[in-house]
Amino acid sequence: MAELMNISHPAAIDCALREIRAGNVIALPLESGYIFAVDAFNRDAVSELHLLRSDPPGQAASVMIGDKTRIVGIVREPSPAAEALMDNFWPGLLTLYLRPHAALTWDLGDERILDQIAVRVPENEFTTRLLIETGPLAVAGAGLAGRIAFTEPALVNDVFGANIALIIDGGAVTNVAQSTVVDCTLTPPRILRVGAIEQASLRQAWPEISQDLS
Repeated sequence: MAELMNISHPAAIDCALREIRAGNVIALPLESGYIFAVDAFNRDAVSELHLLRSDPPGQAASVMIGDKTRIVGIVREPSPAAEALMDNFWPGLLTLYLRPHAALTWDLGDERILDQIAVRVPENEFTTRLLIETGPLAVAGAGLAGRIAFTEPALVNDVFGANIALIIDGGAVTNVAQSTVVDCTLTPPRILRVGAIEQASLRQAWPEISQDLS
């Protein structure tokens, strides 16, 4: 079973950082439930994350960064629309699809075929502190592909504990909230999923935004 460490423990950040740097998978709580997280630049660790979830071939993990300034070097020059959305909704429950920087050497699971990455800056004190130390993390819901993430640390441990190093125990995630997803590789940008941030709020930041109705 994985080691469980309370999120308020003084050593929690150091333990999570140690496991990430060692190339291991950890789990921690966010708004939508528990997530798996690994070093985005560690190809083996990213592969292990996908294996844990039984993800289909070609599925890319999302990326989390600690603050907006850390987007430099990760993506190509963001569009004015992307900049406006970042300024208004980061940190927070907004995930943006952006074009990865040409110099990146990582593989999030798609062998870079998709030429896009899903990026978010979370509004979570523990995760932000960790991201400032680790740099970009590849993340995915702590559950099997196509299913909602577990909201209880004990369930994460029961199902995945033999294959992950550490679970940061923040208790049960009770007020589950999904991020809104916007594709900023398109002009105008398109809303792919409406979550906690509604279309009207997005349009206040960028009036030309459209919504995928398929």
